[in-house]
Amino acid sequence: MKYYNEKCKYFLCIIFFVLFSNAMYSQSLLNKQYLSNDIEHLLNSKPDQALKIAQHLLSKTNITNNEKAKINFLISKTYKVKGDYSSALNFLYEEKNYDSYLSQEEKINIEIEKIKLLRELSLHDQAKMTLQSLEENFSSISNEVLKSYFKSAITLEKAKFLLNEGQIDKGISLLNNQITESKNIFKKYQDLQLCYSIALAQLYLEKKDFNQAQNLFKEVITATDKQTETPIFVKIDALLGLANVFFLKQEHFKAATIYKEALIVSQSLNNVFLEEKIIGQQNVNYLALNDTSNYQLTNITSIENQLKAEILEQEAINTAYNLVAEKYNDHFLEQKEYYYRILYIALSIFLAIILVCVFYWWKVNQTKIHLNEIIKYIEITRSNFIGQVYEKKQDAKKNIILKETEELILNKLKRFENSKRFNNKDISLSVLAGQFDTNTKYLSEIINSHYNMNFNTYINKLRINYIVEKLKTDPNFMNYKISYLADNCGFSSHSSFATIFKSITGISPVKFIELLNKENENNLVP
Repeated sequence: MKYYNEKCKYFLCIIFFVLFSNAMYSQSLLNKQYLSNDIEHLLNSKPDQALKIAQHLLSKTNITNNEKAKINFLISKTYKVKGDYSSALNFLYEEKNYDSYLSQEEKINIEIEKIKLLRELSLHDQAKMTLQSLEENFSSISNEVLKSYFKSAITLEKAKFLLNEGQIDKGISLLNNQITESKNIFKKYQDLQLCYSIALAQLYLEKKDFNQAQNLFKEVITATDKQTETPIFVKIDALLGLANVFFLKQEHFKAATIYKEALIVSQSLNNVFLEEKIIGQQNVNYLALNDTSNYQLTNITSIENQLKAEILEQEAINTAYNLVAEKYNDHFLEQKEYYYRILYIALSIFLAIILVCVFYWWKVNQTKIHLNEIIKYIEITRSNFIGQVYEKKQDAKKNIILKETEELILNKLKRFENSKRFNNKDISLSVLAGQFDTNTKYLSEIINSHYNMNFNTYINKLRINYIVEKLKTDPNFMNYKISYLADNCGFSSHSSFATIFKSITGISPVKFIELLNKENENNLVP
């Protein structure tokens, strides 16, 4: 009997130990789940606190690889919110160590975040490579809901590339078509729907369809005010977009209010990139308001943030190059080892030689391009595109215009050049001939014979000459967007201005401003 009692006690102890262990394990899982949810809730409002929780979870000895992969992704998103793109990229590319523990949806979200970060750093080629690699796996998705989400997310990224490339109508059409198709998926992924609205609004803003853009930005702001867990970047993007609408509509007081609100919302993040972007646009608005006191107050902060942002951006770009190169290099090595194991050493040497040759060719070509740009820049800053062609062209045809009439029209042309009326978008040969009390044939012939160019080229050169002088003499113009410069000198679109600027000067407006900035900075150095 005594033996029997002892045996019962032994079994009861074992049962108690097993039940206690299971309870502790369940509690541990529950705690980790709560902490993961805390990170999601806090990363948009209190990223530093979210980061501490995430690092605490990673330090746990009983953490699984599956949990570690998910936490790495949350840490990456937190670093992105803070503007630490270098750390964000490092944690995103950690997924290669946990690939087998990730679900398809998690893998898609990680790749989408990579694309966003690479595009944010203007590494468009690398971002497109990642997008292309992601699209190649589309057919492997069996879940229809996930497939719809994947297509919607990919389409959004494509539209953003089209926005960067100036293909506005194509981007609008792409998004509108996908919105119709994605109505059901938006019910599950509401943040994705808000991102669609912002991207569409930005496209309409670029198209100068202010009413459409304004309505969409307001809808997003209203939606984010009602939701407690909307990513803060969504609201800030909507506020910035709305402020830009008001700025372009010349409703500068409204714009100032919205810029201020966007800055307040962003300050909890300590994101240098975000603050630099908001304050920079805010300063341009202060200039438009002639509010010199506020401009001077914020300009110092803007300059400091710009310097910090440049350092962080360069660090992030270097990190991105290393990580992207490492990823594609790993993939390449795996394939090469599988298919060409015997020729591994020979192919490695051959590829190394090719890479060195390509790099050398690229370096020489880049140097040549840079030298040509500098030469063009020097020519632009020292020349006048109109004033240098006043010597009359010899023509074998009989001149039927009276000398007095010819001189009168030339004098009027000179006054016209000084009046800046050529910046009027409605100017044409017939309009100008009417203003000169002459006919289009006379005016066209005189411009051809004395300026050695047709009327359209004459107007375009006047406009480009005007904007070049403005950039050289008025520091405010250096802060304006290319679209604003285009509009200021009479061009109907950003793309036509950029094309004509390059055809006349030999370099793009962006490159000219960059070189002009460098020259100004060098002049400031004692």
